[in-house]
This record gives sequence, structure tokens and C-alpha cells, in this order.
Amino acid sequence: MTSSSPPTRRVVEIVELLTQRRDASTRLSDIVKELDLNQATAYAIMKELVDAGWVTRDPDTKAFAIGGALVGLIRQIDQSALSLNAAAQAATADTGYATSVSERVGNQLIIVAFATGANGPDDQWDPSVGDRLPFAAPFGPAFAAWEPDDERRAWIRRSGVNSPAFHTQLEQFLDDTLGQGFSVERLSPEMVSALPVMTKLQSEALSDSMRHNLDQVLVEMASGPKPTAAGRQRHYVGSITAPVFNSGGRVTHNIGVHPFADLSARKIEQIGHRLRRLADAITAQAS
Repeated sequence: MTSSSPPTRRVVEIVELLTQRRDASTRLSDIVKELDLNQATAYAIMKELVDAGWVTRDPDTKAFAIGGALVGLIRQIDQSALSLNAAAQAATADTGYATSVSERVGNQLIIVAFATGANGPDDQWDPSVGDRLPFAAPFGPAFAAWEPDDERRAWIRRSGVNSPAFHTQLEQFLDDTLGQGFSVERLSPEMVSALPVMTKLQSEALSDSMRHNLDQVLVEMASGPKPTAAGRQRHYVGSITAPVFNSGGRVTHNIGVHPFADLSARKIEQIGHRLRRLADAITAQAS
């Protein structure tokens, strides 16, 4: 993460100071002295915070305190975290498989909730809340599928793979994900570990035939089985993931079940639709 700008840092320090001194009277002079700020700068920042409702100012004592808007925002975040954790637990109870909830922050995906399953090889993958992955193909298709075309292409380019076949496959995969309302991914924990190496080999391949063979491997790793496929054929599934939207229609979180096992097309579709209903319920709470 890049370093914050000085004005942003000052805002954070002021909010932290008011939180620490919540039981004491804090006037502008106290803020200037405690944080070694210029009085004009401190005044301008406090005016913005008061206008935003993050801070209140008592007209009689001229003391500042944390405002209702900031308190409400914190409560909303706390409630959201509780809902996401409950959703992960519910999905695991329903399917028996481990479930993760991830949040997109810029071009990173952060695990914000995780529930261990009774089924599936959990010893292969033991993530912790706070673990990160790059928001770059093939990670996060249930985020990328609902993005505008230019954002989709940027997601694919961030993979670092210069292969028309790979790009075409991923574009189709995103269309399939958008159409069915959830993603179905083949990636196993071993594949996730191997992807950076495969991508580097592909970009440095010395011959067209070597690059072609690596392209085929990457396409296979990045593609997903079609849940509507006919017959009794079983498919290896690393994850089935549904999007959670905010009130503006943007995907903010993904909730994913991780079987790491061969599943029938019918089973894949059942889990996908259950996850989508669960994700839609979280979306409705946030709206």
C-alpha cells in the first residue's frame, strides 16, 4: 500500500485523538497542541469533519467529539461483518464445504470471513482472514464478470499472460459467469501456487511451440466446467462463487464454496443457485 498524504494522515490523527479523549473536553487549541498542527490547518480540517457529521462541536464549550455520522458508519461496518460471517457459516452448514468471503479493495482481493467445512481436503488450503490475492485473471471472476468491458479487459491484462487464446477463453468464461449468476472455477490450491511460475514461463518462452503448449495449460487452468452440461460426467471444482452487490449495483464481495473435489453438473448447479440466493439476501440487507 502506498503511503498516505499528509492531509489524510492529519484527519486520521484527529479522529484517533478524539476517540482516545472521548471522556475529556477537546477544543481546537488541544488538537493544535497535541498534534503539532498549524491552527488554520486544524480549523479547516475540523470544519470539514463537522460539516460531514463525523465530528460535533458544542456551541457553548466549543469542544469537539466524535459525531453520529461516523458512529453510524462504524456500526454499519460491524453489521456488515456479522452478516458476511453468518453467510459463510450458513453456506458451510448447507454444503459441508469450506466457505470464504472476499472483498475487493482496489486491485486486491481480501478474505474477510472463512468457515471450515466438514467435507473436502481442508488441509490443502487453510486461509486466514486478511489473506490477499491480486485482482487479476484468473482470480476473482465473480467480481470481473459484472464489470464494464474496459474493466474486464484490464483484469485479463493484469494476468501478465500474452495469449489470444487465454484472453478469448477468459472473456467467454466471464460471459458464462454473468449468464448463470455465479462462477465455477477449476483452480486447486496447487494450481494457485503454480500460476505465477506458469505465467512467467509463458512470457519468456523461447519457441512458438513451447508458448502454444503453455497457453493450452493456462487456458485449461483458467476455464471452468459448465454446470448445465448434460450427462453424468463429473468435473473437478475448486470453487463456486456468487457476487454480493452494493446499493449502486457494484460487486463488493464474493461468497465462495470450495469443494476441491469432483462434482456432478447437477450438484454444481444446486450449490451455485443456493449461493446466489444467499448472496442476494446479503445484497438486500445492504440496499
